[in-house]
Amino acid sequence: MKRIFNLFAAMLVALVANANVININTGTSDALRKALNTAVSGDVIVMAAGTYEESNSDYIAFTGKDVKVMAEEGAEVIIVPKVPVRLKSGARAEFVNVKFDCGHLSDLSGYSEIIVPADGTAGKKVILDGCEFYGWTQKSNAIVHTRSDRQLDSIVIKNCYFHDNLYNCVSLKYASVDLIISNSTFANITTDANAPSLGVIDVQSSTGSVLIDHCTFYNCQTKNTDYGAIKIPNAIAPVVSNCIFMMPEAYDGGRAVYNAGGEVKNCLTYNYVKDDNTGIHSGPTITACIQGDPLFRDAANGAYYLRAGSPAYGAATDGSALGDPRWVPTMDYYLVGNMTNWAVDPKYKLAKNPANDAEYMKAVLLYAGDEFKIVYSDGATIDDSNWFPAGIDNNYQVTASGDYTVYFRPDGQGGEGWYEGFFRIELKDLGPWEAIFFDEELNPDYDSYITYDATMGKVVVYIRKEHYPSATIVQYAWGLPEDGKCYRVAMKMKANRDIAGVSLIWMNGNKILLEENETISLQANEVFVYDAICTGMANPANEQASNLIFGFKTVLPDDVIEIYDVVIEEAECPEPPTYYLVGSMNEWAATPEYLFTENNEIAGEYMLATKLEVGDRVKVVGISEEHESYYPDGIGNEYVVDAAHAGWVTVYFRPAGNPEWAAFGGYMFIDVREGLDKVEMTPQNAKFFRDGQLFILKDGRIYNVIGQKIAQ
Repeated sequence: MKRIFNLFAAMLVALVANANVININTGTSDALRKALNTAVSGDVIVMAAGTYEESNSDYIAFTGKDVKVMAEEGAEVIIVPKVPVRLKSGARAEFVNVKFDCGHLSDLSGYSEIIVPADGTAGKKVILDGCEFYGWTQKSNAIVHTRSDRQLDSIVIKNCYFHDNLYNCVSLKYASVDLIISNSTFANITTDANAPSLGVIDVQSSTGSVLIDHCTFYNCQTKNTDYGAIKIPNAIAPVVSNCIFMMPEAYDGGRAVYNAGGEVKNCLTYNYVKDDNTGIHSGPTITACIQGDPLFRDAANGAYYLRAGSPAYGAATDGSALGDPRWVPTMDYYLVGNMTNWAVDPKYKLAKNPANDAEYMKAVLLYAGDEFKIVYSDGATIDDSNWFPAGIDNNYQVTASGDYTVYFRPDGQGGEGWYEGFFRIELKDLGPWEAIFFDEELNPDYDSYITYDATMGKVVVYIRKEHYPSATIVQYAWGLPEDGKCYRVAMKMKANRDIAGVSLIWMNGNKILLEENETISLQANEVFVYDAICTGMANPANEQASNLIFGFKTVLPDDVIEIYDVVIEEAECPEPPTYYLVGSMNEWAATPEYLFTENNEIAGEYMLATKLEVGDRVKVVGISEEHESYYPDGIGNEYVVDAAHAGWVTVYFRPAGNPEWAAFGGYMFIDVREGLDKVEMTPQNAKFFRDGQLFILKDGRIYNVIGQKIAQ
């Protein structure tokens, strides 16, 4: 598997900020060659994403120019050269974040290098930064090549990746050169009998300097058994430092490093048979080099990341890890458990607690029954020694589902309340919300859960049981309302599917916010808005708080209900409704002679003195500014007056209902007043209440209900 490095895309804007920019794309044939022909020194050629095939009509030429070629930010750019990139007359060529598919040089042209100087003026320089080279199959010379008549003064290779190539990558012959290679990887550089590589990096210059630092070499072969992946002659004293050299199996075909002088320091070699299994020629000074498996994560598939426990960690001259730094993963703490199949998952990485440098923390959703512990890992592999707490059968078990914050102390000094001293979990503050879930046996069930986002003011109810609960209740605690005051109660609700039968109660004397027996039906992904004025009532059973109660009785697994924008605030009381007795006797119209008055002796009760006939069909209607309410609501459920309740009667009415009045519909009671019918009523007569008593006005005189004359 090819590993692609494009780590410097974020720097592109800064790199071209003060330069003349030439933008090119794949819509133009030989786009790069043509752009170089028109460029002047100091220009930057920015290549859009795509593959650029350059024909064999001419060199990709840097002629006396200092030009930078780079990929557009975030773009994958592949150059397919069929002729070399050629520097001439003091040219300076810089490539940033581009890839070279090196397997397409024209077979007819005789070219055998990708980057090569022309003869002539000195002062030529090549910089390769963040580039990738692959597919090289020529059996002579190298990807970057010089010879006695074609020289480069200096070469800088950094953050580059050479892989899956045949023969040399860098070959510098017979002249002075300064070479710096850093933070780069050379992998699967093979050879055959027709291409007897002298070295992946082969320097035969007579003068100059060589520094190779923090590079990774994997499966880099040489058929000349006396030489190595790095081959440098006696005349130059190179420094090779902080590198890793590994062969996939025991290898005696060559060395890791061959040079007669200079210094090899703080390098790691593995699977080299020569030189007492070091693979380092005895000519240079060898300092602090080690042998051992670097523990690459998956080298066979191009992943050269160092696993936990690698001897390369901390072995560099500056205390860092050996090899290309891009393959050094950051070690972090992770939450690992059955929720991750006991594998490392980046989503569960802990972060430093900003309030305590000794602690790490992670906000995470956990379910009842989850088990977990903490592991120190490179983000992919787990070392057996890095579990907290160590051992088996000591996982922490979660008892209730919900949003938690896990706090962790690597030193195990958490103290009381910390699981084995390493961590504790803290359920996220649900603010004013609380959930009660019951299963069919009415035992507490915490498989379902709620989360609360205080910033958004939103609670989300998640139902997870395989069988839905028979009662799901969510409470919103508010405060104690005052008797007689009015409050606006408003909220919004939304569900991921249709949910019927949602009840809504203000636990404030069990006052029902909706109409009696009315429930809410939520339509999938549609917002339901409730907004009403309610009257405060004292609740002797709870003098500390008044809760909104949401009941969900038809939820199913994977149901999600959101409740948000909850408002409970004091509001101006609306005018109370006016209640009338309506029925067949007045054609169901609200008329003044059937108007109820308040019963001064019983709060919440109304009364009306009237005369009813056998067969009258009656109920009560309340009329307010906004709507009419019938008691009882519906059609065909009015009370039919029988002989026992006909005549002059007093009708008592309670909007809240009275179970003892079920015979009359639950809201009213008909009390027959004996003697009232002894007074003959005419259109000139009238009836009225005074001090809660019914009186009759007849011919200018006042009588009580049994016909006695009353002094005016």
